[in-house]
Amino acid sequence: MSVTKREKVAIIGFAPSWKEGFANQSDDCEIWCLNEMYKVAPEIKNFRADRWFEIHDLTSPSKNTKEHQSFLQTCTVPVYVQKKYDHLPNAIVFPFEEMFKHFSDKGISGSRYFTSSIAYFIAYAIFLEFKEISIFGVDMATNSEYQGQRNCVEYWIAIAEGMGIKVYIPPSSDLLKCTQLYAIESSNKNRTWIKTQVGELKKRTQHFAQQEMQAQQADLQAKIAQAELRGAMSAYNEILVRTQ
Repeated sequence: MSVTKREKVAIIGFAPSWKEGFANQSDDCEIWCLNEMYKVAPEIKNFRADRWFEIHDLTSPSKNTKEHQSFLQTCTVPVYVQKKYDHLPNAIVFPFEEMFKHFSDKGISGSRYFTSSIAYFIAYAIFLEFKEISIFGVDMATNSEYQGQRNCVEYWIAIAEGMGIKVYIPPSSDLLKCTQLYAIESSNKNRTWIKTQVGELKKRTQHFAQQEMQAQQADLQAKIAQAELRGAMSAYNEILVRTQ
């Protein structure tokens, strides 16, 4: 399965600025989603994705869930994966080696420098020769794992800009920002941004906690209903035995 490439692409992750990625995107802009983003799709009016990426090992416990496999199997847009899976009709094998060689041939010293999915996607957008790349929902600031991945993402942003590709990063993102300019600033200019981020993360935590509670209540109600049905069946069976 293929997709008609546009001039622009919006890569969307899960950090607080992710909703901005879906707002007012023009028809000449592709939207790339990843992993379990379908879980938050109901929060977006007219949700759209032109390509989906799931480049993790699909046999791992976190990826081999019934819900996730079902989504990948029924996804109506191209799904980029590590390798071919017969049960995924729209799957496309992500061209890792072809991309590595492409950048190596161009003399890029970090042609095999990838520490996160987002870094791969930025490089892939460069590989496909998009003219503009927007990056939403990608902060790399919330924990040590993301902090370790951030340098690589910023490296590929620099590669893109060095090749003349326009890159947009929303002001709310932590990418390509520092708390203060070395040697000439002493105040922490990001305190307001940090407070905003914390507030957004709290909202998301509350939202998912509410969803979890609703799911638990639905599960409890189902178990009660099953118990009532089993009790009724047992009573009727007993009556049938006695009236034989």
